[in-house]
Amino acid sequence: MEKISYNHFFIDKIKKYFFLNSLNKMKKKVCVAVSGGLDSMVLINLLLDIPEIESEVAHCNFSLRNQESNEDEFFIRNFCDKQNIICHVKKFDTLNFSKKYKLSIQMAARKLRYDWFSKLLKTNSYEYMVLGHHFDDSIETFFINAFRGTGIKGLLGIPEKNKKFIRPLSNFNKKEILHYAKIKNIKWRLDRSNQNIKYLRNKIRLVLSRFYSFSFQNGLKRTINHLYDENFLIENKIEEVRKEITIEKKNDPFFWKIECKKIKKLNPLSFYLFKLFSPYGFNDIHSMKHLIDAQSGKQLISKIYRIIKSRNHWVLVSHKFLLENLNKIYIIQNLKIVKKMFLPVNIKFFLNPKKESKQNMCLIDFDKIQFPLLLRTWRTGDFFYPLKMKGKKKLSKYYKEKKFSLLKKEHTWLLINGNGSIILILGNRLDDRFKVTENTKKILGITKI
Repeated sequence: MEKISYNHFFIDKIKKYFFLNSLNKMKKKVCVAVSGGLDSMVLINLLLDIPEIESEVAHCNFSLRNQESNEDEFFIRNFCDKQNIICHVKKFDTLNFSKKYKLSIQMAARKLRYDWFSKLLKTNSYEYMVLGHHFDDSIETFFINAFRGTGIKGLLGIPEKNKKFIRPLSNFNKKEILHYAKIKNIKWRLDRSNQNIKYLRNKIRLVLSRFYSFSFQNGLKRTINHLYDENFLIENKIEEVRKEITIEKKNDPFFWKIECKKIKKLNPLSFYLFKLFSPYGFNDIHSMKHLIDAQSGKQLISKIYRIIKSRNHWVLVSHKFLLENLNKIYIIQNLKIVKKMFLPVNIKFFLNPKKESKQNMCLIDFDKIQFPLLLRTWRTGDFFYPLKMKGKKKLSKYYKEKKFSLLKKEHTWLLINGNGSIILILGNRLDDRFKVTENTKKILGITKI
């Protein structure tokens, strides 16, 4: 009876976790991360006992323990052969990867592992990638983050679910998992590196083992549950504030325009700045505070994003959004080949357009242009002769007078003559040298479409 009841104890909870019931006959295809250790071997055995779940296995060989790593791989392959299930194996040169990207061994292994798991999810149409973390892992993570310095989110442990990554053993502790493995006669591999106290997690595990008891774990579980509730309330408040300070936001390409006056009123300001902008790589609170009152054009840069001060606003964009046009040049050899252009801007050329269609066109003296024409964005030192003005003007000064933001400068295209002269700032101003006069014989019309 003990075996049946304990088996049901695990199976029933996992079925509820996957929302499986007698009415749901659809199989769920999942991939299980199996290291060969106790937790992952219990997990794969549990899932194989549930007919509604179709399991495949993913195993990472990090090449860190010489022959032992290869023996783990052989153990997993052999298990999958006996169970007649698909086994994906990836071998990594973790040591060189950690040196190349200046990561700790554990962080390097984590990045390699999750990057590969994400690829497997995409290429194999799994509903979930299933991981073997349990409640003891969350407790260790709680203390690791507490020692390193963290907010509430860092004290939540390891999440049960994060998009396609799920952890069905999250509510079970190590003793329960070990007991189940012994009852079911499950075999597993021992990883000696888990005993090496040079790793912080192992140090914490060793210390915590002296305090583990039902009341200790139950108390921490209640604490973490309270923190989840508090974090939920905080995240909801952050979302409200995000909406309040937002003037405009879109995702493709990413663009977020924010009102500086409303940022300045946030209290506590440092907390809100961190919560709102750290997901984009901005952690220097002092610099962000300074940027609120900085002059237009000042900016902060993270690995992927920029915050630009534009008058009374911040504009947060990705580097791709800002730099996608930089150094790009489009060549127009002649108008027979190119009558329409859809990159980088949608424009159409007309030779000697009819009178009724001239109203919304920019008109150019055709005989003054030289092919090939170019389309590009501004460069340092660019100048032109603005229409109906005397003398030349630097483009940088013209943009400043017209209050062009950095974004607008980066996304304003110039039509360049074959001799290097600017013919036209598209959508803005014609160069006076190319205007149509009473002596013009041929007219080139340009319009946006």
